[in-house]
Amino acid sequence: MILQINSISYDEPRISLNQLSEFPFASPRKKIEILYDQKYGNSFRAPYYTLALAACLRSFHDGKFDKQMLSDEAEKISLLTAKNRQQETKHANNVLAVQKLLEIGADADPLPGKHRLIRQNAWFRLNGVVISARPEIVTDNIQSGHFAFTKLRFSKSKVSADAQEIALLVLLYYGQQQDHDDLIFSIEKSKLVDCFSKSVIHGHSLTRFRYQQLQEALAEICILWPQIAHKNEIG
Repeated sequence: MILQINSISYDEPRISLNQLSEFPFASPRKKIEILYDQKYGNSFRAPYYTLALAACLRSFHDGKFDKQMLSDEAEKISLLTAKNRQQETKHANNVLAVQKLLEIGADADPLPGKHRLIRQNAWFRLNGVVISARPEIVTDNIQSGHFAFTKLRFSKSKVSADAQEIALLVLLYYGQQQDHDDLIFSIEKSKLVDCFSKSVIHGHSLTRFRYQQLQEALAEICILWPQIAHKNEIG
């Protein structure tokens, strides 16, 4: 069972997994922008790779990402009619994201077990910050007594190589908070698949330095959050 927070106080610092993963590497000004958008919303920052993510999940069958289906899904996105140049670029990047997962091959597949696709984010608390996150795939292995996460990530950010490890680390904390039918969460068997870099990061490979970076980021968010005022309130 995936734990959900029933209610969130307006005063509680909150942030999405994607934004949290890049927060430790952002400039002071960018950090304020990130928290402002998280606190007050920004309709112009809608998820960019929605098409790619949906296509990848549709291609997941019998414990693996089907190569032919990934190829077909990429082609479907490429045939979508774009309203403008910006949307045309967005479609092209979503196609590329699916193609990159195709290139990764079997390394992207979860370990054997019973697999469930997770299509909705959940909120959980970590060190005073409410985080919106989800693994795309939860794998239960009754024989070994564990469950594990597989996360897909799409980012062309300059700090993606660092951010992907922070994202996985947050999910490991999330997994450890789950009540899951007497199964133990496996850090070792959980992984993040970063499509654009074509890299697969396993939970046991994270260094203590990443833990320190995450803790410092969460502490900074708690300090900055009360200072973020709405633009209409400034002056």
